[in-house]
Amino acid sequence: MGNAVMPPVLQKWLVLGVVLFSLQVAAKSVEPLRILTEHNPPAEYVDDTGRVTGVTVELVRLLQKRLNEPADIELMPWGRALNIARTGNSIMLFETVRTPEREAWFKWVGPVMLYNISLYGLKHRIGDDPADWALPGKYIACNYVNSITAQNLAELGFKDGKNLLLTSKSGDCLDMLLFERIDLIAVTEYALPEFRQRVAAAGYELVELKVLTKRKRYLAFSTDVEDERIASWQQALEQSYLDGTMRSLYQPVYSDALISRLEQFAAAVKR
Repeated sequence: MGNAVMPPVLQKWLVLGVVLFSLQVAAKSVEPLRILTEHNPPAEYVDDTGRVTGVTVELVRLLQKRLNEPADIELMPWGRALNIARTGNSIMLFETVRTPEREAWFKWVGPVMLYNISLYGLKHRIGDDPADWALPGKYIACNYVNSITAQNLAELGFKDGKNLLLTSKSGDCLDMLLFERIDLIAVTEYALPEFRQRVAAAGYELVELKVLTKRKRYLAFSTDVEDERIASWQQALEQSYLDGTMRSLYQPVYSDALISRLEQFAAAVKR
């Protein structure tokens, strides 16, 4: 008996069916991201309507749209978000400080911020003479739990439960400084204008004691996310730096120096 030959029309339908099936399988294999962040104004916060917003949140949403990556952005305490990101699949956590210790925990896209962190106090409590600022001295410092900055404070002799108060939100430390329950807080370069404004409104003045460290913040993805997907996010982020998108979002709240650092980073990569 000779081999039966499939009619050309059936052959075309069979090929089309295989292609469609393959596309469906591929689509199902890409799990939607769960995107997490923390309360960190002006980058991430909940507005009066209950919507998660902020300049970095809106940048991430724009990247989601460009990459066709629909997902809600959840805001929660940093310690909880970090634990979920380390143990879950298809997670993106921002803004995450990249350190040698954390390097293997995630796949990284960024940076989304390059900045300094300094230690500040109220002038009427600590004075303005650096000779009087021996650290840790009798000062009580504040930072939020599970932050890298808390480690920097520990290196200066501040210890949790003794002279270091750890909170669940970074903004809580400023409140306690104004209530004079603590003496020192670590302030990021980009948040300093807002902090100065709030302190001045209370009738006080901030004094910088010491630059603690330089920081790089990233979008951190769980390690199960495919490298090709990571590369797409990185490319889209860099493009937002080059085409003015990031500048338009960041300019109302961040200094030109902070914005220019990111633009210069993307330009150097492109070369």
